[in-house]
Amino acid sequence: MKNILLAIMFLPILTFSQSTKSYLELIDDAKTKKSADQIEELIIGTWEFEKLTDSNGKAISEITHFINDTITANEVVWRPSMRIEKNGIYKLMGCDNPYNCESGKWEYDREYKLFRMTYDEPKYNVPIDKLAPGLLEQLKKSGSLMVFTKNEIEFAEITESELVVFDLLPSDGTEFKYNLLVYRKK
Repeated sequence: MKNILLAIMFLPILTFSQSTKSYLELIDDAKTKKSADQIEELIIGTWEFEKLTDSNGKAISEITHFINDTITANEVVWRPSMRIEKNGIYKLMGCDNPYNCESGKWEYDREYKLFRMTYDEPKYNVPIDKLAPGLLEQLKKSGSLMVFTKNEIEFAEITESELVVFDLLPSDGTEFKYNLLVYRKK
């Protein structure tokens, strides 16, 4: 009887600990269940940004960014269109700032289920063409200049006419926080 009572008491604890998933497992569970072949076929085309939603599907039109304790910036949500070609080339189009309109090669990483876009030209955390050469050298030496060569995105869903991409939010790694970027095929 004592063993049965102990089993009844510890069963919920064991069940809870076995059902707790890692952050990466939560992301994998939320990704589209389409096969890599289906994704590589469906992604071809021109995708126009439609909206940003929260994880429940509620549209978000503006995001407030906190720069520090006294400075905030409001972003009106908009993203460029993407043209994905069968030959492995992609291009962002209609950017408000030409510096942000990148192009390059794409691939779908079948192992990690990621859509990877490798830029033709590296991007930086500051517009290096606008910096004085001395300041550019200082940033390089201090390690403050960050170079970006690729972007990796994860698909929540993809169909013939709709592409839904995770826009991951800051997290402590114990919960999966995200918004969704919704695109329509043109």
